[in-house]
Amino acid sequence: MVKLRFPDQTEIEIPNGTTIAQLAAEQENPRALAGGILNGKVHDLNYRLNKSGAFEWITRGSLIGQMMTERTLSFLFITAVRLCFDGLDVLIEHSLAGGLYGTLIRKEPVTSAELEQVEAKMRDMIAKKEPIHRRVVSKAEAVAHFEALGMPDKASLLRQRTSAKCSIYTCAGVDDYFYGVMLPDASWIDQFTLRKVHQGFWLSTEKEFIDQPKLFEVYRQFERRGQETGISMVSQLNEKIREGCLPQMIKDNENRVARDLDALADQIAARPELKIVLIAGPSSAGKTTFSRRLAFALHERGRNPIAISMDDFFLNREDSPRLPDGTHDYENIECLDLKLFNTSMEALISGQPVVLPTYDFKLGEKRFVRDPLTLKPDQILILEGLHALNPRSSEKIAEAAKFRVYINALTHLNLDRHNRITTTDYRLIRRMTRDYQFRGRSVQSTLDGWEQVKAGEDRYIYPYQEQADFLFNTSMDYELPILKTILAPLLDQVPVAAPEYIEANRIRRLLAYFDGGDPALVPHDSILAEFIGGSVFEE
Repeated sequence: MVKLRFPDQTEIEIPNGTTIAQLAAEQENPRALAGGILNGKVHDLNYRLNKSGAFEWITRGSLIGQMMTERTLSFLFITAVRLCFDGLDVLIEHSLAGGLYGTLIRKEPVTSAELEQVEAKMRDMIAKKEPIHRRVVSKAEAVAHFEALGMPDKASLLRQRTSAKCSIYTCAGVDDYFYGVMLPDASWIDQFTLRKVHQGFWLSTEKEFIDQPKLFEVYRQFERRGQETGISMVSQLNEKIREGCLPQMIKDNENRVARDLDALADQIAARPELKIVLIAGPSSAGKTTFSRRLAFALHERGRNPIAISMDDFFLNREDSPRLPDGTHDYENIECLDLKLFNTSMEALISGQPVVLPTYDFKLGEKRFVRDPLTLKPDQILILEGLHALNPRSSEKIAEAAKFRVYINALTHLNLDRHNRITTTDYRLIRRMTRDYQFRGRSVQSTLDGWEQVKAGEDRYIYPYQEQADFLFNTSMDYELPILKTILAPLLDQVPVAAPEYIEANRIRRLLAYFDGGDPALVPHDSILAEFIGGSVFEE
């Protein structure tokens, strides 16, 4: 018999070899359960329980459940394309508008008629409950198998694995490898949308596509750059590192950032009517270093910048909104004294002297202790804040006077053609590294608060990114090998019993695909130095 202990400390005994699906069938809503976690390891519904230990359910709505759904949806699409078009392969490029954007690997763009054919095949597989089988083989066997199938990107990826075993998934006779477990059959995809977007396809569990042309163009630029440099997949990056190209790679990436900054500074400096630059972006996008380097570039062009933090315009703590649990909701725009902010900016822009507040985070109140500030004709304000792009934050300021910048780390680097690395993971890896080294926070602490951080970004940042006048990408090809060197040992220390272990282990396994890089090679003025240390902008 197998004894399972649930999070509420209740225990049950079941026959050895019982599948998680059989256990789920006894629950009130089996279709709400996507799998289970046994002793810190994620398993699909077909897994046979043969060990006792701590067990918890994976629900469809959880982060893990959502990733399983996206992975399964991708596999169904890839399978349908291969079946419809004689083995044609797919490239899943990046996220877009709550879904996935990708292309077919051929010269001609996909047509709407072809996607209708693929969709019909997918819905047929769903209706037939086409099973998804998983078999575990040796790494050598998996590499040889995918090489024989003409999938060198997948074979190259699997060569990077430190594990001796690999899982191969099969659906309707089509084999593939995915970074993570799947749902048991096609019928679990009960809602999806497939449509032609730009030159490719958009695949999502969402019902409506909302175009993001500015964001898409940034992704396009970096996809092309990956093709030009020959670094679009992890295996290609590792090969460059093993050839001794990391120093040159760092130089090339830093030169690209410098060119983009110069282009932005030129654009702002060429418009004398601009008086305020508003900068926003999600956590760990690199806003601090970016803002300071932009200020320096503007200074070189005769626009003497003054940096202002929107955090100084917080309401006094006693007046700030609260979450349902009674804690303060510091990410809510209502935490800002919007009236004071707008009137202060209006006055500065019109040449009037203003005493700006300083927020005392220990006391939880604004203090007016600065000398009056008067904006001179050659000066420009640089404001960084969570809500900088929200129209409400600067609604009283003339449009002609302000310039909006959105920054994020938008990676084009993928594990292989079907397994992407998310922008969210990029930023989480940056943040865990920075928080441990400079903010006294453990990896577990950062992971514990990450969902709340992301929820705030979904509400207060992403809805306004398309309103930016300039989108700036801070991701660099070389950074994950550098960050791995620092972060991997910290992830190894997270105990299996910790609630954060699952996510820590997932990131640890992701970084295991990368060769390491020496942090000492990173320039001191790099955006990456903000996260690994040694930045010339450290206070």
